[in-house]
Amino acid sequence: MRPRLPPPITLPPRSLLRLRSLPPIRSPLFTIPSFLPGAKPPALPQPPPRQFSTTPSLPFLSSLLPTAPTTTLTATKTLPYPPLSIYKIISDINSYRHFLPHCTHSLVTSYTPSRTNPLPKTGDLTVGWGPFTQSYTSRVYCIPYSTVEAVAGNAVPTIPGDVLREYGYDPDELLYKDKGLEQGGVFESLTTKWTVKETKRGDGTEVGLTVTFRFVNPAVGLAVQSVADEMVGKMILAFEGRARELYGLPPT
Repeated sequence: MRPRLPPPITLPPRSLLRLRSLPPIRSPLFTIPSFLPGAKPPALPQPPPRQFSTTPSLPFLSSLLPTAPTTTLTATKTLPYPPLSIYKIISDINSYRHFLPHCTHSLVTSYTPSRTNPLPKTGDLTVGWGPFTQSYTSRVYCIPYSTVEAVAGNAVPTIPGDVLREYGYDPDELLYKDKGLEQGGVFESLTTKWTVKETKRGDGTEVGLTVTFRFVNPAVGLAVQSVADEMVGKMILAFEGRARELYGLPPT
């Protein structure tokens, strides 16, 4: 007679569900210590990358250079034309753009109040000088048949005030310090003065040109200095060519 085996043990469905819903086993035995090879250390916060500029700014360059000096250039030439003819060419600012080297724009913007003989009072010029092109406004003072002076920036006229008043100018009207007319562009100050007078023998005109300037930025001054000396001579030659164009060759 065979022995009787006990019946198999079965779990109720509810208990089975409880076993299936047990959470997974988490134990430190199953974690990889950070000191083992292959372990990835936690990421540390990185500081933002530093940015460096390889091109210094213009004010920085200016601070390394000495203060811009005041430069004065002069040139003289005797032309075989009467002073009146040469003066008319020099005072005709509107025509500069047609014959003056590197001058692309020239315009008289105001005149003295005289009804019989109004004289230029302010003018705009655009010139290319060396490595730059610049537009600026000048105050103009004309003494007929003698002097034409243009000043820009904080420059003041060198012609005596009583002489200017005689020809309808108010020397205090357009002073930089009084009116704040900082219209010299790259020039802190600029004075261009032409003088004409008859030669002692009466056979021509002695033409004198003096240009005094100071740049706002010394770096610009250094760049232009190499060509500045040539410009005054070229300017007088340009006016001589204009006289030849208007009045023809002088008699020999």
